[in-house]
Amino acid sequence: MIAALASNRFTLLALILLALGIVIYYQFSLPGRLWFIVFPSLLLVMNFLLAVVTRGILRQNWPLMVFHFALILLVTLVFLGQMSYFQGTLELAENEVFSGDQRQLDNVRHGPWHRYALDEARFSNLGFRINYHSGVKRDRTVNRIALDSGDAGRRIVEIGDHVPLVIDHYRFYTSHNKGYAPVFEWRPTGSGEALTGSIHLPAYPINEYRQALEWQVPGSGHRLWTMLKIDENVLPEDRSFEFQVPRQHRIVVRHDGRRYEMIPGDSIDLEGGVLRYKELSTWMGYKIDYDWTRPWLLATAIIGLMALFVHYIFKFSLLGSQRSRGKLLSRPGVRA
Repeated sequence: MIAALASNRFTLLALILLALGIVIYYQFSLPGRLWFIVFPSLLLVMNFLLAVVTRGILRQNWPLMVFHFALILLVTLVFLGQMSYFQGTLELAENEVFSGDQRQLDNVRHGPWHRYALDEARFSNLGFRINYHSGVKRDRTVNRIALDSGDAGRRIVEIGDHVPLVIDHYRFYTSHNKGYAPVFEWRPTGSGEALTGSIHLPAYPINEYRQALEWQVPGSGHRLWTMLKIDENVLPEDRSFEFQVPRQHRIVVRHDGRRYEMIPGDSIDLEGGVLRYKELSTWMGYKIDYDWTRPWLLATAIIGLMALFVHYIFKFSLLGSQRSRGKLLSRPGVRA
């Protein structure tokens, strides 16, 4: 039985199963489909270890031995990464705080072994700068973040599309998803406390002509249709420019068959309170990624490639010396 499990035929069978598992994993949304890849991978690991023990292969070739063990470790790390990964998105208006509450996140996906560990995280979005080249081609994003570091106090960091904010292996990147955020104040009639908040209009400039949405005023039954009208050219195509909040703009609000146009400071009387438009701000969308295995994957891949490089150096050096010896013995008068 052990000899059969260590044979080349079993290696071929496990490779076929792995190929089928990869097809199933990517083509079918089955529960636990990751095991269609993990199981044949484990069979290949067992086949290799038994082959080393019973057949003695690779014992005299330590670089190739290291390479194969690196492959085994890579498969193990990929499995652990898939079981413990976390991905999500987050939208924060300028000066809005992320308090670590998972309910603030959207599009959350994670592995079955992941344990959410951002409950103590706390940072706020201080705004961003994005430069555009002529033709409205986006350049790099610079987003300032105020990070609450506990005993270390509050510190300011700059992140971007390729420079993340890292908190306990969770990496926060800026994304192309950003836009404008009108800020409103709702003051209920009577002694109720005034509420201030923002709504996130669709991403800009990708939705340049669809800057509208419907939302509900917190603490009331009012649903408002709101649209941003920009009265200046904030997207010049013939020159470079920086993403900015338009000074000349209006907020169009429709409610109960009525239409209102508002500029900062304007208010409208609704049943149960007064809604005041304060200012136009911005919001930024973040991508969140967690995978603690990545640095180990990189280190393992480098070790495996170096071992394979050493193996081929030894192999070609040996072949070269054998050829030189063969040419020497083939000369007339030379005896072995």
